Amino acid sequence: MTDTGSMELIRQIPASLLVKRVDDNTIHASKACLKLFGTDRLCDEFLQGLKFYDAKSKRLLVDDAHPFKRCAQQHVVKLKVRITSPAKNLNCIIKGSLIKLNGLHLVVLHLTNVQNNDLTHQQPALGSPLANHLEFNRLLSRISSQLINVSSDNLDELIEMKLGAFGEFSGVDRCYIFQFYENGTLMDNTHEWVAPGITPHKDELKGVCADDLPYFYNVIKTEHVFKVNDVSKLPASAALEKQEFERERIGAVLCTSIHLNGNLFGFIGCDIVGSANNWREHDVIYLKLIGEIVSNTLANMTNKQSLEEVTNKLAEANKQLDHLANSDGLTGIANRRQFDTKLESAIRRGTREQEAISLLLIDVDRFKLFNDTYGHVAGDEALKQVAQAFQSCCRRCDDLAARYGGEEFVIILPQTDTEQAYYIAELAMQAVQQLAIPFQVSPDSDVLSVSIGIASQKCSTVLTNSKLINMADKALYQAKEMGRNRIEVFE
Repeated sequence: MTDTGSMELIRQIPASLLVKRVDDNTIHASKACLKLFGTDRLCDEFLQGLKFYDAKSKRLLVDDAHPFKRCAQQHVVKLKVRITSPAKNLNCIIKGSLIKLNGLHLVVLHLTNVQNNDLTHQQPALGSPLANHLEFNRLLSRISSQLINVSSDNLDELIEMKLGAFGEFSGVDRCYIFQFYENGTLMDNTHEWVAPGITPHKDELKGVCADDLPYFYNVIKTEHVFKVNDVSKLPASAALEKQEFERERIGAVLCTSIHLNGNLFGFIGCDIVGSANNWREHDVIYLKLIGEIVSNTLANMTNKQSLEEVTNKLAEANKQLDHLANSDGLTGIANRRQFDTKLESAIRRGTREQEAISLLLIDVDRFKLFNDTYGHVAGDEALKQVAQAFQSCCRRCDDLAARYGGEEFVIILPQTDTEQAYYIAELAMQAVQQLAIPFQVSPDSDVLSVSIGIASQKCSTVLTNSKLINMADKALYQAKEMGRNRIEVFE
């Protein structure tokens, strides 16, 4: 029998076969194989256009990894692949053998379609509708459980993984989610999964105007399901949609709307590339269920983020209220209320740990004369600058500068003895002097100055706020009596 006769014999075998001579690159196909791809065209263009992808890694199988080459080298192979063709794309189990027929060495690939290009997962052993339904329920359960406690950090990645799981189950070429915004006038392709060999479109499908797809937009908004078995048979009113689908080589499309908190959020869809497809009732149901899971996840995430936003705003508001309640309105440093609370807390802690505490009571010298001379606006500005100077002297986190009242200020210095407190008092005086606030009419100094009284005590159960303040007040009185612009320590 001739070479031509052998190939004609193979074409008549009632099995889906792809055949190639070891020493030739021409691919031949049985009629059953062509039917599997939805075509009766027996031409080199079709057969040479076949591409094989690893079903798991999505890697294009070329050179030594190509099924024909692997089978020629290994004699027998079994692979799960994705085959793309100019007509239809299929997920297949390939069983390959190297055989000798009429003196010809042939590589024969037997193809078994595992999905039949609809939304039923028709494994050979799971071909019944009941088995497919149970398999889908298992898929649904896995997707639901994995999306329950998802965080916002990996939400997008996980949704695309779930689209992929559904896409592989269904045997479609592309699964995606679009989101509407600007009151539904614009839409973005936010999530997408594509099968091996299929061109992704997510990055380019941003800001799509609803007016560019009016037929689709009206159907998805009113009927909530957009089902097209054959794009070539779309009505004339869907000319824009047909043009876009053909640009993307979409032969069949199925979409269902997604609602978020009762409002139209977008839609979930899937495509068959290169060929028509007869979508069935359960196809729509399966896609709707996946859409509901995704919408519930997005709703929960939106509600969670809204709650977190409200909680953060409330916390910030409470922080601001707390700051207002404990800060002096003019100078911005701690007020008398915060001072009383902090001093009492510092004494209790010092008592527990048997430590000393120091208090500086500070008075701006002749401030009434300053106000009478330069006015209250200048006086307020001077107090603000002096307060910030004292604040800068608080080097540790437990130190606190506060406005005690009028032109009097205090600095709490926990875990500080007399010598250390005196050093801080000198820093405070220098900081005020460096401000160089003019005070030409003062009999003591030509710039604004301060007097400081220091009280240092070891904390104990008998030491109270009022006792420590009285000690510092007596030291301050002595400093003023001795000429102001000086530091005195309570003895």
